[in-house]
Amino acid sequence: MKAKTDHQQDGRPSEPAPRFELETQEDYALAVDRLNALEAGQQSEGEVAEADALRAAIKAWDGRHAEL
Repeated sequence: MKAKTDHQQDGRPSEPAPRFELETQEDYALAVDRLNALEAGQQSEGEVAEADALRAAIKAWDGRHAEL
């Protein structure tokens, strides 16, 4: 699984937003497990951003691997 961060372009300091790219079935399973763990408890601001990034990566994977 590739993890990337996006930084603000205006130069303001910020927490970089995570982005994930799932490349294998194992990556997908790990992402689902991590998302479930994050959703099971109270989330910090960083964990909310991580959960959002994991949801986006899982959705992208599902879109690429959907059976027609």
